[in-house]
Amino acid sequence: MDDVLQEAFVKLLESKKHFSSPNEAYNYMRKVVLNTSIDHYRCLRRRQKAYSVNPGNFSSPSSDAPSPLNLLIEKEKGAVKNSILEEVRKSLGELTPEQREAIDIAFNRDHRKIKDICTEKGIPYSTIRSRVTAGIDHIRRRLTIKGI
Repeated sequence: MDDVLQEAFVKLLESKKHFSSPNEAYNYMRKVVLNTSIDHYRCLRRRQKAYSVNPGNFSSPSSDAPSPLNLLIEKEKGAVKNSILEEVRKSLGELTPEQREAIDIAFNRDHRKIKDICTEKGIPYSTIRSRVTAGIDHIRRRLTIKGI
């Protein structure tokens, strides 16, 4: 793993790229590390196949064991998902109380009809719909600004 990180770091230093934003630099670095990891894993697999003529040299990995690449990809997916969820939480905190209530009604209704909930709360259905739309638009704009 250290070899992969060192190789990725060398590639980053040699690229001499200029970035317009920290997000652009971060995404480029992630891509370089991921691609270097893939290259390293493929190289190991090729070497393993080359020596597989003599089965005593390498034991073949079991089909159930996840590859290092898959582990890296899953870890990256988890990190991306967590950062997106954190941004959505922050965005929800910026909404007006009415928009938050409308989104709560729309997405946490326990299999009840939205119109029935609106009747209970005394809020017109069209009002709930417009508040949900405005809230989602706000979240979408904030995520777009963040580059997500």
